[in-house]
Amino acid sequence: MSHHKTVYQFDVRQSLRSRPLERQLLLNPWFFKLMRGIGMVGLTAIVYPRFVAPYRLTVRHHPMAFAKLPEAFAGYRILHITDTHAGTVRRSFLRDTFARAMALKPDLILMSGDLIDYSRAGLEAIATLLPLLRAPDGVLTILGNHDYHEYSSHHVGERSAHRAIHKRLVKVVQRSGVRLLRNESCSVQRGGQRLQIVGLDEMWVGHMNPALAFAGVDPVAATIVLQHNPDGYLVLKDFPWHWMLCGHSHGGQVDLPLLGPLYVPMENRQWVKGFFQFPGPDGRPRTMFVSPGVGHTAPVRLRVPPEITLFTLTGTP
Repeated sequence: MSHHKTVYQFDVRQSLRSRPLERQLLLNPWFFKLMRGIGMVGLTAIVYPRFVAPYRLTVRHHPMAFAKLPEAFAGYRILHITDTHAGTVRRSFLRDTFARAMALKPDLILMSGDLIDYSRAGLEAIATLLPLLRAPDGVLTILGNHDYHEYSSHHVGERSAHRAIHKRLVKVVQRSGVRLLRNESCSVQRGGQRLQIVGLDEMWVGHMNPALAFAGVDPVAATIVLQHNPDGYLVLKDFPWHWMLCGHSHGGQVDLPLLGPLYVPMENRQWVKGFFQFPGPDGRPRTMFVSPGVGHTAPVRLRVPPEITLFTLTGTP
């Protein structure tokens, strides 16, 4: 008996004759490479902004120049943190961010609002996180619109200050050892010289009171203002300060090529992030800095990484 081995030949070209896309993928190596590249780019465009970019912290280092800086503050280090949005942002990421902040060994830490995304989870998170921040001259903060449950300039009002979570947040901040500035100023003393810090309450809620905040402020002494929303510059432009530190905008979170920032909850979109110089009442230039912040309201970032900023004080020539 003879045994014959039967061979089956599968004709790929014939079987895919009515499916041109699959035919090209299998038989045309250049087309396959092109489609694979497009797929990888598309996947990256979805995955990176959602799962990677919001948690790739950048630490910036900048000089903070004053025309008449007291000698005792030359080389003084101030860390600026804003928009942590605890409760929405991963607690592990915020914990790592605060650890990196402490490794910078700042002399003073300034926070410019939106500590939480208004929720019980935000309260619980910030209560465990704030005590991790310590500096020789303390930690100072103001409040932002999310600390009042105000997410729109059309949804504001006196009622915000009476909401339960907001009132509990104020107590949490006070218990944490962080000083809360609400339309008030304080001074850091070194060698008989001082640096003034002015903190404004939230403007969207209608609690911003510059006259009260600047009462007793020496117009000549070096002064830093904490203001959550950069739009507040227009209210504060006639008051005596040299630097203003802001947040609120998140830098737009998503900065699209050619189109620019996707979402900027501000009237003055030109102040979305970075440094802006203006003439002061005394004719000397002064600077507003708008940070992209640490957290987010939606976990998406593109070309706007989360950021903390270390400033080193210096005098101008």
